[in-house]
Amino acid sequence: MSVPQISVVMGVYYQRADTGLLRRSVDSILAQDFSEFEFLICDDGSSEAAKALLEEYAEKDGRVRLIRPGGALRLPVKLNACLREAKGCLIARMDDDDYSRPDRFGKQRKALIEREDISFVGCNVLLCMASGEQGTRVLPEFPRVSDFYMTQPYVHPALLFRKSALDAVNGYCEELYCDLCEDYDLLLRLYAKGFIGMNLQETLFDYTAPNARGNRTMRHRWREVETRCRRFSELGVFWKALPYVAKPLAVGLLPERLLERIKNRRDGLNG
Repeated sequence: MSVPQISVVMGVYYQRADTGLLRRSVDSILAQDFSEFEFLICDDGSSEAAKALLEEYAEKDGRVRLIRPGGALRLPVKLNACLREAKGCLIARMDDDDYSRPDRFGKQRKALIEREDISFVGCNVLLCMASGEQGTRVLPEFPRVSDFYMTQPYVHPALLFRKSALDAVNGYCEELYCDLCEDYDLLLRLYAKGFIGMNLQETLFDYTAPNARGNRTMRHRWREVETRCRRFSELGVFWKALPYVAKPLAVGLLPERLLERIKNRRDGLNG
């Protein structure tokens, strides 16, 4: 294969007995209208069924490359392992339980070609909840730093980056304070370096949303507070953002049912 334009990076820690979501995710990438890509998958720690499925894909499609450095259990470590092997000038993110619509890469790549001032591009997403509810999350077209105060204005696995921008900030932070908020940290570091992004106002991605509280413990929430402190300070907006710095802790104290209703209202879901 010639040098690919896009390197798709996916960190997999797939433990479900049913590999249906993983299969759907990989199939959605391989079915992209724009096909000049390589698909780098780091699956350290996955179940035997998931490993076998990914090996089957790698055997059948030369664009799929499995990366297994050993001990790469945390997502930022997996993604950096993929980035070190990436050959494309563009880096597409993907998660193992989401779905990219066939025209995603083509439209995002076109946006980066047309807008040289933009370093990464996302899109609106269809939220798929465990409850079965669905709703479209419409994101700001040109997010500003202030859009990060309350919540992240991008959906991380739906992003396409210029590799040069990721290289400029040394990829993902692997320190523990970024655990489960490595995407938030990355995007704010990009903004601090002068790189900006946009969201196409089209729904090109189906996002399997976690439950209201997700998998964050209070320890993870304290770490997100530290991430917010560091990044907002670096951006020179700490005092403006101060009311939002403790937001992860406040969310962690809300009753699950109330938190679910707040998120549903934000995302246009009933309930």
